[in-house]
Amino acid sequence: MSDVRDFTGPLHERARRLRGSVDSGGGPPHDDDMEERVKKLEATAEKTLERLVAIERDVAVMRGNYATKEDLHREINAQTWKLVTFVCGFGTALVGATYFVATHIK
Repeated sequence: MSDVRDFTGPLHERARRLRGSVDSGGGPPHDDDMEERVKKLEATAEKTLERLVAIERDVAVMRGNYATKEDLHREINAQTWKLVTFVCGFGTALVGATYFVATHIK
């Protein structure tokens, strides 16, 4: 049994003809639409680059504005101590007012 293949059949002949229709052997571009297709690709690449630059700018702004876990803990701690200070001060004022009323008002 031989492992020799026949590359002269009609399928291979069609492939040769198709290959020849794209690459005619001349200088670049090889077919008439190639220049137009390249121009479209370049325009698309420019638009893509502009969009990528805009996305990078937006991401940089978002990174500059977001709070880290450390920032969040610091602010919660500060608000907690403000609340504790207010409650202790208000409680002390109420005790003082109650004492004043109890001792001076008859």
